[in-house]
Amino acid sequence: MSSFVPTNYDLRTALVFCYHLKKTAAESHRMLVEAYGEHALGKTQCFEWFKKFKSGDFDVRNEERGKPPKKFEDKDLQALLDEDDTQTQQELAEQLNVTQKAVSLRLKAMGKIQKVGKWVPHELNERQQENRKTTCQMLLVRCKRKSFLHRIVTGDEKWIYFQNPKRRKSWVNPGEPSTSTARPNRFGKKTMLCVWWDQKGIIYYELLKPGETVNTDRYQQQMIDLNRAIREKRPEYAKRQHKVILLHDNAPSHTAKRVTDTIEAFNWEILAHAAYSPDLAPSDYHLFASLGHALAEQHFDSYENVRKWLDNWFASKEELFFWRGIHNLPKRWEKCINSNGDYFE
Repeated sequence: MSSFVPTNYDLRTALVFCYHLKKTAAESHRMLVEAYGEHALGKTQCFEWFKKFKSGDFDVRNEERGKPPKKFEDKDLQALLDEDDTQTQQELAEQLNVTQKAVSLRLKAMGKIQKVGKWVPHELNERQQENRKTTCQMLLVRCKRKSFLHRIVTGDEKWIYFQNPKRRKSWVNPGEPSTSTARPNRFGKKTMLCVWWDQKGIIYYELLKPGETVNTDRYQQQMIDLNRAIREKRPEYAKRQHKVILLHDNAPSHTAKRVTDTIEAFNWEILAHAAYSPDLAPSDYHLFASLGHALAEQHFDSYENVRKWLDNWFASKEELFFWRGIHNLPKRWEKCINSNGDYFE
């Protein structure tokens, strides 16, 4: 058995060799362990060196050996994060004039973790943020003075695809990509769901035929049909003190004069709703979110099967499900106010 003990320089040189053989960092680490056992570099070190190689730097000498690490205060690092918390460790290190590893260790000691930012529907400007905040403040004050949540009827539209893939999760080594899942083909077969509901459940919905969409004429007729369904299913709204409060978004077909005139003729109130605010719309953050999970891996071969599936899914939901969706609004208004009108977690 060989008594050779490789130096760090030897191991790094071997990594350069593996890199040019098109091996991954994980494969290279396994090869070092197989050859040198406990003397091999750690897996994290292998990934760090491969990252360096990918940038075109193949210098494996340890230039920092013998030099004491530069020191910096946590407050200096926090100040940089306060300015921009999306900076990379290398960018932070360059500004602090320290190594990237030093920044990594301090971030860990400070309890910081890195999270991928979620997609938001719109890049809000200051005016839009202020409008969202002001609208939420007004609604929250009104709701605390006298709750009106039981009078809200809300609705929206959602595309239902005939083929619905499920996003797959996979266990992988650090640095390796996860198994990808293609989004539903937006040009594939689909139908539009138009649905309205309140704290008790679904009041009325339409499933448009493939190729049909909502325009002003269609939405005006939908309001007429919704009014008929409300009179049949929610007779309490006929009482003056239980007047319908309609919560829908600001789509052009929703705000057209003919539509607003029709709604006014029904003596309904339209609830204020800031533009670009699906996070404040119960259909988006509650009903469609749950529906989207249920649709994963569903495959339909006909329009009739989509309708049948929706009938069963709506019927399976208890009244408490719909109640929660509506009565979460005040909490979401508060979160919007606390985030100064920006999107919130």
